Amino acid sequence: MKQYDLVVIGAGPGGTPAAMMAARFGKKVLLIDKRGEPGGECLFEGCIPSKILENAANRYALLKEARSFHIDLDGAAQIHWEEVIADKDVLLEQRAQAALASFKVLPSLDFLAGETAFVDAHTIEVNGERYGFEHAIVATGASAHIPPLKGEGVSRAWTNADIFKAKELPEEIAFIGAGAISCELVQMFAKLGVKCHILERGPRILKRIDEEAALIVQKRMQEQGIEVLLNVGFDSIDGDEGDFTIRYTQEGAAKTLRVPHLLIATGRAANVEGIGLEKAGVEFDRHGIKVDGGMQSTVPHIYAVGDCAVGPKFAHWATYTAGVAIHNIYAPTRHEAQEEKLSWVLFSDPQIASAGLSEAEAAQKGLEVSVEKYDYAADARAQIDKDAEGFIKFVVETKSGVIKGVQVVSYDASSLAGEASLIVANAMTVLQVMGAIHPHPTLTEGFGKLAQSLFFKSMMNRRR
Repeated sequence: MKQYDLVVIGAGPGGTPAAMMAARFGKKVLLIDKRGEPGGECLFEGCIPSKILENAANRYALLKEARSFHIDLDGAAQIHWEEVIADKDVLLEQRAQAALASFKVLPSLDFLAGETAFVDAHTIEVNGERYGFEHAIVATGASAHIPPLKGEGVSRAWTNADIFKAKELPEEIAFIGAGAISCELVQMFAKLGVKCHILERGPRILKRIDEEAALIVQKRMQEQGIEVLLNVGFDSIDGDEGDFTIRYTQEGAAKTLRVPHLLIATGRAANVEGIGLEKAGVEFDRHGIKVDGGMQSTVPHIYAVGDCAVGPKFAHWATYTAGVAIHNIYAPTRHEAQEEKLSWVLFSDPQIASAGLSEAEAAQKGLEVSVEKYDYAADARAQIDKDAEGFIKFVVETKSGVIKGVQVVSYDASSLAGEASLIVANAMTVLQVMGAIHPHPTLTEGFGKLAQSLFFKSMMNRRR
């Protein structure tokens, strides 16, 4: 039986960098992925394909907005969806092949395609062959969680894994669930002229996101002609591709919606079943593998990173935690993953970016904070671009003056996420942010203006 220093299960944004880091240290590494190509769901059914299609939709929408800048375009704009999909397929394959090529320059790294399962705490089986290991990292990711809804149509609906394979642009589509996946996709399709509906059990979209930010996106959806149905009770989903019937109740009234296409996006479930974790003694539940702050499972030599572990579900978090795990396996000191510094971007319209703690999260941790906001309605750059809806918000710890969280709502919030992330990661104070000289006129100028406003407000309070 062949022996390895490290076995990594899953070649997505967590497993691939973990395997490559260990191989660069000279460790004998076995990386396994059932798909046979590195990249994981992020590359093939998540972050990358969604942004390729979103990019096309946004550029198409710009043509429609040209008249507001006094630009006349002759003729009707058209989008060739099948060519967009073809471009997407080419780019995904290029990225997968580039990753495979990078493996070849690491002689101590072996890559295998196949189904994997633990035999015991120091042995795995791949394609009928057994391999021994000293350490293991599980990075199997997550997949769409389908709730127990009634009707045969539930199993026939699209998930995010299916929609990026559609060769034709749908004429009409309904989305069940109003989380990040649905909200990004529904606005993308609406910009392309697709008739869209979004149905949500709760009283608003994006229930886990800052309410003020979420309501701005919800308002924009309605302006874009998207039917936003809230406080929905689902009775049944019947039919098949081309003719789905959704029966639901709203405000006590029974209603029916018939659509040709349906996508269910009601959350993610960790891919932890069927890989023999129980044989290795690793504790897990439907939320994922139980890990400590160092990404160590209940079995000390087995780690878990990314979406398959209990905790945040982001590609960049998977990559970050991969580094934490490798450090803790091979370095003499221990690192802890710092979730309070996590940043993320929702590619909605307008975009939402967040770094660190929201006001609600700060309250849950018992922190005394003040929350101040810079409104883009008064911002020169936002006015020039005729898209002034949004804000920058600081969550500032009262005692220390440290900015514990930053939230940004803007048409270009993704470009501002880097500064927000650095502010939180370096525990900067308002005074330190005010010390930066931001160029004018730019959206990033708002960070300095908000810091200046907070500084003078604190000075006035002291004088009182």
